[in-house]
Amino acid sequence: MPQPSSSNATPTKRKAYRASKKREMTRSFKEEAFESAAWKIFSSLGLDAATVRDIVSLSNVSPGSFYNYYKTKERIFDILLVRVTERVKQTVLQTRTEADDLETMLTKSHGAVLRELLSINGAPSFFELNQHHIRARLFTMKETRDMLDNLKQHLLRLIPISTISPDRMTFIAASTLTMGLESLLYMARNPLLDIDETALLAGSMAAGNIRGAVKVLSPEHTPPA
Repeated sequence: MPQPSSSNATPTKRKAYRASKKREMTRSFKEEAFESAAWKIFSSLGLDAATVRDIVSLSNVSPGSFYNYYKTKERIFDILLVRVTERVKQTVLQTRTEADDLETMLTKSHGAVLRELLSINGAPSFFELNQHHIRARLFTMKETRDMLDNLKQHLLRLIPISTISPDRMTFIAASTLTMGLESLLYMARNPLLDIDETALLAGSMAAGNIRGAVKVLSPEHTPPA
């Protein structure tokens, strides 16, 4: 006859732990499937033309799971955009050094970003098809703000002006960052272009624009009559 269990025995939680671990793995698997499918859909159709049904069908996961995890196609789009922007941020931060002059810094940054994004399958078309959505979201993202803060620090180190206001500096940095997006869109439409040549052109143009802005903002500048 089996003996009654002691009332002082500590109940085991192993089964509950295993169930929780399994749920986490299942969710992770489904999210990976959804996000991989969404990337392919957004890179081929764009956010506007894509539907949740397209994503679910390609993922081979149930619609209920999609709505449970993401609710909308815009939510999963935002997740993917943050992820790729984080990769760009890390790439940019790794390229900048204190030894670089303005043209070198900007050219190296443009080249590194172009190589990183062109190495991601579907990234050029993702940015081109969804550029209006990306532009609307870009400067609201923490990852972009981090890149802007880093760029402003380097610009303040390199440009010969000490009286520039924070809002003007933010405008200059944002315009410089936007030129990087334009370079990617240009290469997406012209895939045979040389990355180094395009980066040099973009970096030189950005440096020229910055110097022009510094001249206009200089206390010695006289506006045209």
